[in-house]
Amino acid sequence: MKNPKGPKLGKRAQALLKKQEENSFSKEPSTAEEFLEQGSIDEESGDRWLGSDLSKSLRFYQRAYTSYLESIRLQTPAEPNLDSYYNSSRLLYQVYYQYFKTDGVNVYELTNVEDALGGGQSSVVQPLSNIVEAHEVSMRVAATMNIPVPMDLLFNTAVVYTEVLEAEQENDTSDYNQLLELTFNAQQILGTLLDRQVSEFHKFLQELEETSSASFESEPVSSNQQVSQEQSKQEEYTSVEVVQPTDIFETIIASYKLCQSMLENINHSDQQKLSATDLINPFLSKCDEITLNLIDKYSEANSQRNEMISNISLSQIDELKVAKTAIIGLTMNDLDQILQLWDDSGLPDTSERYMVAADNIQSLLDRFDITLAVVNSSGDAQAADTYWNALTKMGSYLKKAQTKLDQNLQEKKKIPSGVDLGLGALISQLSEVIIARADIDLQRSQIMGHESAQKNQQILLQNTKTLLKNAMNISNTPGGLRERVAEKLQREKKKVDAVIRMCVLEKKTSVQELDSILGRAKWTNELPSIQRLGYYDGFGVQGIQNVSDF
Repeated sequence: MKNPKGPKLGKRAQALLKKQEENSFSKEPSTAEEFLEQGSIDEESGDRWLGSDLSKSLRFYQRAYTSYLESIRLQTPAEPNLDSYYNSSRLLYQVYYQYFKTDGVNVYELTNVEDALGGGQSSVVQPLSNIVEAHEVSMRVAATMNIPVPMDLLFNTAVVYTEVLEAEQENDTSDYNQLLELTFNAQQILGTLLDRQVSEFHKFLQELEETSSASFESEPVSSNQQVSQEQSKQEEYTSVEVVQPTDIFETIIASYKLCQSMLENINHSDQQKLSATDLINPFLSKCDEITLNLIDKYSEANSQRNEMISNISLSQIDELKVAKTAIIGLTMNDLDQILQLWDDSGLPDTSERYMVAADNIQSLLDRFDITLAVVNSSGDAQAADTYWNALTKMGSYLKKAQTKLDQNLQEKKKIPSGVDLGLGALISQLSEVIIARADIDLQRSQIMGHESAQKNQQILLQNTKTLLKNAMNISNTPGGLRERVAEKLQREKKKVDAVIRMCVLEKKTSVQELDSILGRAKWTNELPSIQRLGYYDGFGVQGIQNVSDF
């Protein structure tokens, strides 16, 4: 239930987009600079269509990527243009994030996107390994130019490394030492970025102080003149790249996410945990030191606020607390310790807290391969009791998360229509939480040899069905006039997740029934996922005949 973030569109990219608006041309591009500008134009068109037409958006992204590559080809090794490399690498991850990380989006169902899906080096759809390589090439180009690597490129490269760590969690044969090396490299990048951001911010503070001192020592001015001067200073600082506390804080959050992703890859081995914590702890200490200073001086709670400084919001601080707690929880191998950690009253009362807490428990179960099948086959009463307690607490956390998400949804619905509030994504997340609760109750109902499970089996099974029906109804809720097409697809995906589960529980599993209820393409696409879960096996899910859609 993570909320991944896409690449950062830094000042470098923003400046290019502004430049092409001011200096657009109708002739065919022929130089490296012209292809770079044409790529920026097409990329912006892709961004505009992303909310309403994913196929058209991807076609524009492909055109943009082709132009960026041509810009690179026309450059000489002696005079490379870093913008072309930066834009092309960032666009690769942007497409990966929008079309492969967004639940419900199936890029292979889009129309007229053959060039993007061609699989060659000129296609904008690339595997994660190639996206990593593209960012590393951009970093090397900056090094050959003897210039500092742009801060947004540093940030994006670290985010891509973190993406690899997250993807490797699904790989049972991943090389743990390579993951450690990847984490080390990402930490080096983020450490460099933090040092530069802190240094740049201190320079900015010094300039503000010098400006204020000069204004104080000058002749008195009227109130209107003072307001005009303040506005002029604000315009000056917003027209250039100025590092703010919120920028540093964003890098801190990315750093914690990196460490969290590394810890999610360790198994039950004490040696793996030791090597991971030895690697990340010094880096975390550095992040903690910077964080404490930022929150103390530049949070919204600070009474002495400067309008020229973008202060850290309370919601950002809450996000940080949850991220730090997740890291601590992932270093624990004892369920009771994890529960005590997440039940701390000092933690923020947010949906994110409760969803991450449930994920933390699931990570512990995965680490020790504690599943319904393993517990039932062992006949171990203590294992059954531990599994029951873990699932029960996960269900409790997710129920609290559901309450918070529903409150947020109701509040947003009160806002006048026409405003892009991300309602569709919120509805999808709410549906996902309800489905997760249903899965938990289904597992609890099947624990063999456990008194509470056996006693409440029918109640838990009925709860499962009720929750799935709720998820169906909620996923049918429209996301408002400004709902993006990806959000609609997310809602539809959650509806399919709930419906196919209900079909299995109600024994409506013939090809004819599934075709009638869901449609061939949807249920055949979703069936492998539900078969992998394991806890629907007792209801005949493995016996469903998966047929191709002709």
